[in-house]
Amino acid sequence: MGHNYDIYTMSMSQEIWEEFIKKYPQANSGKLSIEQINVLMAEYIEKRNASAVDDFDGLTPHQMHLLLHYPLAEDSPLKWVAPHYESDLAAIPLLALSDMLLAEIQKAGELRLTAKGNLPVAVCTLLVKKNLIDWKYMKYVKILSEDNIPYIWPIKEYLTTEGLIKKRNNKLFVTKKGEKYPKLAHSERLQQLLSFFTARFNWQNLYGIEDDGEIGSMGWAFSLYLFRKYGHETKNAQFYADKWIRAFHTQYWTERNNPAYNAIISDIRSAYEHRFFGCFAKWFGFVKVEEIQIPKQVISLMEVKKSETLDKCFGMR
Repeated sequence: MGHNYDIYTMSMSQEIWEEFIKKYPQANSGKLSIEQINVLMAEYIEKRNASAVDDFDGLTPHQMHLLLHYPLAEDSPLKWVAPHYESDLAAIPLLALSDMLLAEIQKAGELRLTAKGNLPVAVCTLLVKKNLIDWKYMKYVKILSEDNIPYIWPIKEYLTTEGLIKKRNNKLFVTKKGEKYPKLAHSERLQQLLSFFTARFNWQNLYGIEDDGEIGSMGWAFSLYLFRKYGHETKNAQFYADKWIRAFHTQYWTERNNPAYNAIISDIRSAYEHRFFGCFAKWFGFVKVEEIQIPKQVISLMEVKKSETLDKCFGMR
C-alpha cells in the first residue's frame, strides 16, 4: 500500500520522521533526551491523527483507522442505524435469500445435493425466481444452477461458515444454531451477514484479478461512507473507484496520468466497480445500478446512486 493510513500499527516511516523534524527542529539538535523527544513525538502523532487528510476525503487518520478496523464502533464516521428500521430490513436481497435457503433446508429435513455437491437446480430456481437480485447476464443462463448464478454459492457459504447448516452424506441439514437463527432480529442477522461478507468471504471470488480479494473489500466501510456521502446524486462508479485508489494505492494515484500505469489502474477500477457495486452493494440492496453500453465497445459504464435501504442501514457522524 502506498499510504500511511494506520499510524497505530505501523513503524515510524522516514516520511513521518521528516515531517516531525520540520515541525520540531529542536528534536534533531542533539540537546533533547529520548524522553523529551518521545513527548514531542506523542504530541505530533496526536495532532497528525486528528488532522483531515485530503487523500481520505477529509477524514482524519483516526477516523480511517476506525473504518478499517472498527467500522461500527461508537465513534466511527459510519453509523449503524438498522435497528431503527427493523420492518424494512427483511426485503434486503441477500438477507431474504439466505433466510429462504435456510427455510428450504429445514423444510426438507435433509436436502440432498447434486453429485458435485451443489444445491439442487429446483432450489436455485426458487431463489432466482424471486427476482431480488438483478444480473445482466441472466438472459444467457440456460440452467439455473449454483455454478451459473454468482450470488447463490456465497449464500450457501455463509450459512455453512456460520454453522447454521452442516453437510453429511452429501446432504445439508439445519443445526441447533440454525434453528434459533430466524428468531433473531432482522438487524442482528443482517449484521452477521455483513460481517461474514466483509471479513471472511474472499472477494477474489467476485472478480478474478490476482489480489487475494483486497480491491473493494479492504476499506469497504470507507467506500460505504463515501457512497452515503455522495450517493444522493447519480455518479459514474469510477468516481468512487478513484477515491479508493487515492486512499489505498497512492503510488498508482500519483501516476494516474502516466501511460505506463494505464493498464493496472484500469484493472483496479474494473475490479473495484464490479466487486463493490456490481456484487456487494447490489446484493445487499444498497445501490441502484444502471449499465450504459458504449457503442462498438465491449465495456459499459456503471452509473450508481444510493438506495433508501442504504440510508436505513447506515448513517453518518
